[in-house]
Amino acid sequence: MRYRKRSAFIFVLMLLCSVIFSHGKKDTEEKVAENMSSWQETFDINGHKKGKYNIFITATDLGGNKAIEGPYNLFIDPKSDLPVSGITNPHQDMRVVGNLNIVGTCIDDDAVDHVELILDGDEEHPIRAQGKEFWSYYLDTRELEEGLHSIKVIGYDINGLKGNPVSLTWNLDRRQPQTKVENPAMGSLVSGTVKFSGFVRDGNGIKKLMYSVDEGRTFKELKLKQKKDGISFELSVDTKKVKPEGGPAVLWFKALDNAGSEGIYSFLYVVDNAKPELKIVYPIDFKMPQFGKFVVAGVAKDDVGLTKLEWEFGPDKGEFELVPGNPYWGIVLDSTKIKETSRKFTIRATDAMNNVSVISQVIKFNQELDKPVVTITEPNAQTLASDTDEVFVRGYASDEDGIKAAELEGEFAELNGWEAESEASSLLQGLGIGTDAHYKLMSELTGAEKVKVLLAQALFGDPGILILDE
Repeated sequence: MRYRKRSAFIFVLMLLCSVIFSHGKKDTEEKVAENMSSWQETFDINGHKKGKYNIFITATDLGGNKAIEGPYNLFIDPKSDLPVSGITNPHQDMRVVGNLNIVGTCIDDDAVDHVELILDGDEEHPIRAQGKEFWSYYLDTRELEEGLHSIKVIGYDINGLKGNPVSLTWNLDRRQPQTKVENPAMGSLVSGTVKFSGFVRDGNGIKKLMYSVDEGRTFKELKLKQKKDGISFELSVDTKKVKPEGGPAVLWFKALDNAGSEGIYSFLYVVDNAKPELKIVYPIDFKMPQFGKFVVAGVAKDDVGLTKLEWEFGPDKGEFELVPGNPYWGIVLDSTKIKETSRKFTIRATDAMNNVSVISQVIKFNQELDKPVVTITEPNAQTLASDTDEVFVRGYASDEDGIKAAELEGEFAELNGWEAESEASSLLQGLGIGTDAHYKLMSELTGAEKVKVLLAQALFGDPGILILDE
């Protein structure tokens, strides 16, 4: 540490004068004045230790008489000559939400030359503040990271003396905490109990994270997990309780950082807890026994889309091929070799959200009804014939299978069954779904293609009003 040379000046008018500057027996300096009428002496106090010093003045006249003046106390502090700096704004641990105007003061008994700022410990690139006794520096914080920052201020006087540094820390908090759900994706279709997972970040650290399933009316605090890449969270939501009717739902998050900033984040998801619509339309009356080969037909549809349609008839089982836009299904069952008098038929539909609908019906059998019926119209029961007469026999034969086939064909035509597949194909092609994709599963299609297929399904029923939601 280099100090400017300081001097003590003493003025006394005497005939003979000596001046003693003393801090103790080992630190005593004595000077004799050369000019008795008016004198001035200088003592160099550089290198002297901090403490109290005494000055004695002894005067002797020509007659040998002596007079002593003093002692006068002088206090030496080598640091008292250094510039003294102070920071007015910001104060220690201050929360800053925008750009920062750093201001302060610097005083020195000689004069202040300039003030330097060292930001975040960057000693190699000090910044010179504007002004001297009252200085300032405008800091643009837009490119700075959130969190803790430091300021160190050093003043310099006109003699080059460097003052003691003054330091403090402050918190940048211009950005709100960021919350994001990573799984499932935004807008996903969900059902049942759903697990949501994601992360929350902020440069000042996260104090707590809360969530709401009732449109922000109430919030519950989440347990956070600290990981290398940030803070993660998980929560499970029972959509059957939160959104039993299904449809769009919003999960709200509220994050609070350690500096006091609050961030709100909303996550949209769509609940589908509705089971597929499943009906058996034929046979109309299951109380009527069946026989031989017979048909079971019906309708299976879902707003989101079916992924599987299965049937079971005793030991036999199978799966229907799903045709986009065609909700009808049918199967021919053979009862000719069935020995039981009844057997249960079950149809099971599963949609894209694993919602399942099941319908079962017990089908009764009477194989006697499957035998052809022969009716003789001639001769009648009262006709008499001799053994020599020729007998003319006339009548007709009927079979229920032929009648049922005609009835089914009529009902199928009324349902526009003959045109259903071609109409569905035309709708899909009109929406840009090529014929090569018509027989693919929904899971094999892209997101855009799925939307087009669902639109075709809605248009297939020839609705009077179609409401679309973006």
